[in-house]
Amino acid sequence: MATVLFDWGGSAIKYGVWAQDALQDTGSVKTPASWLEMKEQLLEICRDFQQRYDIKGVGISAPGNVDAERGVIGGLSAIPYIHHFPIVAELTALFGLPVSIENDANAAGIAEAAVGAGRDYRHVLFVIVGSGVGGAILEDKVLRRGSHRYAGEFGLMTLQDGQTFSELGTAVAMAKRYALRMSMAEDSVTGAEVFRLAEQGDAIAQEEVEQFYHWMAVGLFNLQVCYDPDCLVIGGGISSNDRIFAGISARLTALVQEKQLTEFMPTLLLCEHRNNANLIGAAVSFAQQCGDNVKK
Repeated sequence: MATVLFDWGGSAIKYGVWAQDALQDTGSVKTPASWLEMKEQLLEICRDFQQRYDIKGVGISAPGNVDAERGVIGGLSAIPYIHHFPIVAELTALFGLPVSIENDANAAGIAEAAVGAGRDYRHVLFVIVGSGVGGAILEDKVLRRGSHRYAGEFGLMTLQDGQTFSELGTAVAMAKRYALRMSMAEDSVTGAEVFRLAEQGDAIAQEEVEQFYHWMAVGLFNLQVCYDPDCLVIGGGISSNDRIFAGISARLTALVQEKQLTEFMPTLLLCEHRNNANLIGAAVSFAQQCGDNVKK
């Protein structure tokens, strides 16, 4: 038995199959322009997989405020046509199969907690860092959603003078600060370029990289003291660079030592599944929502 998996993004739809406890046959297509086109594309991919696998259901990772119980995606996202209607019911009828949907950041967190870097821990915080900061709170591999399904929205946490974790603690924010100081257009430099300039001896870039590490450490420290998890798993774009992860870890260690809380030292882990985390999380979420079993 196998599960068809989709990861919906603003520019691309990734897909694959979870079979024999592994992700297989992955690929991607451009995100369709309408809901009708989306359904046609999803059904075509699913039918192709049904010719080669015994498909028991469909698991989806999607942007937006996903209400898994009601089968509705609230909020807003880069795919405007998926919101505010009974989408799970419609897709269940389309495929003729059970369907589960989970928020994309939550799906990545579920993957890391259940079958990834956090698999050996009970209390896991997953922190994803891209253009903003998001994440998930997991207890015994199960997602904690919160009263309004906003648990894990770590990026909204205020760190200084009304500015949030997302506004201060990302490589995107670092690049914007560097561009401002250099009297450049805001979008004229990337975070990767600022890191490279810092390594080449650019003093302004070095200062901004240090600020990035500082705000990442402050945000992660606050999460540690608020939730006291067994581990913090870091994902997103920065997880592809081991040197950046090492810099964050070193600055967090220094901050904990400054606060004289060394017995409280966070266990910081690098995500394991990286670009495949959303698809794998969709498989685990399907298993949890629809009663199947994904080995841990």
